[in-house]
Amino acid sequence: MEVDPARYDNRVEDGLYDDVVRQLMALPKGMSLGDATYKDDFFRDSNIHTGNFAYKCKDSGAEYETVLVGEIMPRPCGTKFGAIGNHYLGTANTPNVIDDKTRVKGVFALGQPTQSTEMMYVNFSNQIATLDDVIQSDIEELKKQNKDVNIKEWTSHAGTDQTGAPEFIMVNTEQLYAVPKAMQQAIQGKRARIVKKMITNSNEGGETKSTDSSADGSNKEGVQEGAITTNMFYEPTVLPDYGGDLFQHVNAKLHQLDIRNVENVLIPPQEWYSSLRRGTLVMIRATLHAFNWKERRIYQLNAHTIRVMDPSKLEVEPLSSQPNGFDGNATASSSKSRASDAMASVQLGKRTREE
Repeated sequence: MEVDPARYDNRVEDGLYDDVVRQLMALPKGMSLGDATYKDDFFRDSNIHTGNFAYKCKDSGAEYETVLVGEIMPRPCGTKFGAIGNHYLGTANTPNVIDDKTRVKGVFALGQPTQSTEMMYVNFSNQIATLDDVIQSDIEELKKQNKDVNIKEWTSHAGTDQTGAPEFIMVNTEQLYAVPKAMQQAIQGKRARIVKKMITNSNEGGETKSTDSSADGSNKEGVQEGAITTNMFYEPTVLPDYGGDLFQHVNAKLHQLDIRNVENVLIPPQEWYSSLRRGTLVMIRATLHAFNWKERRIYQLNAHTIRVMDPSKLEVEPLSSQPNGFDGNATASSSKSRASDAMASVQLGKRTREE
């Protein structure tokens, strides 16, 4: 595997790895995945209608959100971040096109950060151990029930040998494409709600200011004109690998995911591939899910915020399709939450990087 020795040396010598781990340890108990204990900090909740599992906080009963850290691995390790994402392409005779109803997510394989310090090494290993605790508990339950279920874990191995501890944590993004709400209303023959404006006092120059107010009464005065928000949509063609007969979108657009740089600023889709290339150290806010489908159970981590902790200078991998099969139905979590606030508070000191 290609590496960038100078950059990884800096992560160790400048204390970035240990700094990140210390801030994870300072989060509220059980929020950091490596620090969490299954059934003590979070528990499994079964949906009586679908039979799928969600995971909730032991203390509040709210959906459990966790924070984890890892290094983005290259495509051969399972990363599928492109216009096709995890979509199963089908066969030449029966291709599966991507239309407005198709759920497409990106997938990141997170690995042990290169040249990890002891603190970072233990933290990443503990993250895998927490996820494995859930799996082992469910396996014991299935054995008692005498059920034979094919399990797809939320971790994976580097090779064909599945007997040892897994090396990678697989994380799904939110949906890449969606039909904007205003367009959905137009399709249904509904008119978009008229937005009121708030009038403020005149300033000294005699000018008045007005601010937009959304339907729920919140104003957007704090959002600068031209600022990126997670409510924004783009033409899918901004992704360089989007195009061809496979894509048959009519009204769906590319959704701005909550992907942030070191300064905690949203990254536009045009910069996703370069910002989330292999070797990038990321911190992720995610929810845990398990989908039961016939004789199969798929465990899935869904990322709702991805923040770059340290960028990579390795070359961006050539774009190519990476088909994958199953993708469960999970609801997107709000970008405003306890875990989201905790991630936003992470501070990284300015460090000089060797070129």
